[in-house]
This record gives sequence, structure tokens and C-alpha cells, in this order.
Amino acid sequence: MDNQELLYHYFSNSLTSEQEILFQNLLETDAKFKAQFEFEKDLKEAVKSHETDNLKAKLQEVESGINSKQKKSIFNYSNLAIAASIAVLIGWFGYSTFFSTNYTSLYEDNYNEYPNTVFTITRSEDQNSLEREAFVAYEAKNYQTALNTFEVLSEESPKDYIRFYKAQSYLGLEDNEKAKTLFKQITKEHQNFVAESTWYLALIAIKEKDKTQARTYLENLVVNYDYNKDKAQELLEALN
Repeated sequence: MDNQELLYHYFSNSLTSEQEILFQNLLETDAKFKAQFEFEKDLKEAVKSHETDNLKAKLQEVESGINSKQKKSIFNYSNLAIAASIAVLIGWFGYSTFFSTNYTSLYEDNYNEYPNTVFTITRSEDQNSLEREAFVAYEAKNYQTALNTFEVLSEESPKDYIRFYKAQSYLGLEDNEKAKTLFKQITKEHQNFVAESTWYLALIAIKEKDKTQARTYLENLVVNYDYNKDKAQELLEALN
């Protein structure tokens, strides 16, 4: 794998564990690679700018920085190389960065783990229960432990919120398919957490770049519920 491909995988968050080791080693031992990485990292920030004027200004700052570094010279970029790097990075972030929906940003800006609102965690001995264990793990973001415990609880307890927090644990583990299945069951079978489940179904659809399905869930929220109604309206506008 050449260095350019390695950088591509880094900026697209797709490095394998072996590639991560190689990447870190190159940063520490290869001055040219490190300089190229720093250049493209700066350029990435410019490309992600939402405003054209800001983007142009940041690109000028990056190019100016490269020109000043040429005097100390680890390596030199020609104007053609700079243009090529810009073109490659624009390709990485996709056409949608400038002209269409940035699904990743919409998801990351709106996703938050749902707080524990149903079980008060205390230190008293009489609260030392399986349910307490599950929510202690959940609040600590130990999602696998929480999930394992919620699994047991869901077999023993009719409480509808167990299924909801089980779905949240799957989200924390980035298992969107299993989370989605549970959220859908909640919207069909339960009165509690229906609006909240609909919200998270919308976010999953956004993450999966399913605009039609996302809009369906968001429109349902705006029309039928108060939960995150304003945020749902903002997301609908962003998805237009």
C-alpha cells in the first residue's frame, strides 16, 4: 500500500488495525509523510467549511503555510501537486460536501445517547439488583455489559423501557440493524418511548443515507409528537 492510499484510508476512517500501526510508524519516522499528512489535514478542514468564502480563505492559508515550509524544506509541493491534492480530497469527502446532503454531519450533530430517565441509581444495598447493574453499565457507556444484562431482563420483565434501552445499547455498539429492529417494535407495540424511538429511527435512516425513510420518520414526529419537534423540523429542511 502506497502512502497516498494510506492517507486516504485515514481520512475516510477505514484504517485496519495493521494499517493504523503502519500509519503511526510513518508519522514518527518519515518526515515527508508527516508533512504530507499535516498538509492534507489542514486542507481537509478547509474542504469541510460550509461557507465558500471561508473555504477560499482557509485554502489560501494552507497554501501560504506550504510556501513558507518550502524554505525549511522537508519536501516541496508544486502548484499542480496542490491542485491534485485538493481534487483528491474533494473526491474523498464527496460531491455531497458542497452540493448535496452531508448525512454524516447531520447524524453526528444530532445524535446523543438517550439518558437514563427510568431508574435511579443509588448506593443502598436494597437497590443492588440486575436492573441497577444494567443501568450502571449503561450510564458508564459499557454498552456490551449493559446489553447483556438488558437481554436477561427482557426475558424476565414486561417493562417496555427495557427494550428501549436495549436498543440504545445496540446504538452505542454501532449495531444499527439490531437497534432499528427494536425501535420499530416499540413504535408498533408500545405507548412509551414511541416518539423517542421514531427520532432514533430517523437518525439511523440519515446515517444510512436513506433520505426518503428519514423524512417519513421526521414528518411523523413533527405532526404527532412534541419530542424533538423543532430538531425534526430543522432536519427536514436540511434534507430538502
